[in-house]
Amino acid sequence: MRVMFSQTLLRSMAVVLGLALALSARYAKTDDAGLASAPGASLSVLTYNINALPSPVARNKTPRLNRIAQILKQRRAAGTQPDIVVLQEAFGERCDVIIEESGYKYIVRGPGRKEGRSKEATSWKVEGGKSYAKTPKAQKFMGSGLIILSDFEITNPKFYTFDGQSCAGLDCLANKAIIMGEISVPGMAMPLQLVTSHFNSNRSAKAPGAIRLRAHQKQTDTLAKFLSRLSTTTAPLIIAGDFNTRLPERYQYFREEINALDAAESCLETGLNCVLEANTAEAEILYHTADKQFYRSGTTALIRPIYIERNFKESLQGRQLSDHTGYEVHYALGANGSFGAINTINAEDE
Repeated sequence: MRVMFSQTLLRSMAVVLGLALALSARYAKTDDAGLASAPGASLSVLTYNINALPSPVARNKTPRLNRIAQILKQRRAAGTQPDIVVLQEAFGERCDVIIEESGYKYIVRGPGRKEGRSKEATSWKVEGGKSYAKTPKAQKFMGSGLIILSDFEITNPKFYTFDGQSCAGLDCLANKAIIMGEISVPGMAMPLQLVTSHFNSNRSAKAPGAIRLRAHQKQTDTLAKFLSRLSTTTAPLIIAGDFNTRLPERYQYFREEINALDAAESCLETGLNCVLEANTAEAEILYHTADKQFYRSGTTALIRPIYIERNFKESLQGRQLSDHTGYEVHYALGANGSFGAINTINAEDE
């Protein structure tokens, strides 16, 4: 685990001296092709676990889902909507209001309750020992709860569902999965690859600690194998979702296996080149969070974070909109060599 730059002096300099530069790039006027006036293109990605569990687990959720939809609609009207939104725990038709009101043109839904692995996905199986689930393929009562919304075209979507050996406790009731899509970002020579997932929870799974950790590591193994088979070395990659990596042993194993950079670490380490939103604390984006974003550059295009914020923090009728907040990262995209050699990592050949 890397040591973070969090000294008061550095943060003060970043806010006072770097805010204008970073935000001017963030809010730069766009031309008809969608490219920022600043050098290179930009892309904003929001990951948000909306906690729309089925009733009676989550009651009276509809007003809060309506408010989430309203916020995204208002941001679109203001021209500040995220380019891409990935949702977790979006179970049931009541979540459709977010799709309908937010105005995104391209939508990919994760697998439902009865859907197995995608025919176009990988054909391999991660080997392992006995699972906390009683059967190799545990009965699923919910789908994956995953949705991707995008202003840019999504092509070649693929998914892979976790097997019965890659879950623990109550999490086995959902058909959890990995989704990958190729995003045609204006100004990029080739599509960017986007991956999202929702990993096994910790204490709320109601399973023994060792079993929870093993399930999480098996999910990490599955994601690493998925990436090694389906991601390329040429295209940039963003991995965004609820990975439940708050525990150090989970985070360390995850980072070692997926071969990608933590957007939060990179943002803080690059100092003046990346800004943390004024009401967002470092702890909210680093290790004390289940929600994360990771990235790596491709050989033909580079990517780096330039702005991070936690949002959707408001309350409605005395209750939070979700038990999570939104995790939004703005990325700068550029041709190879435009950022120098800082904070870039390419996929390794299998």
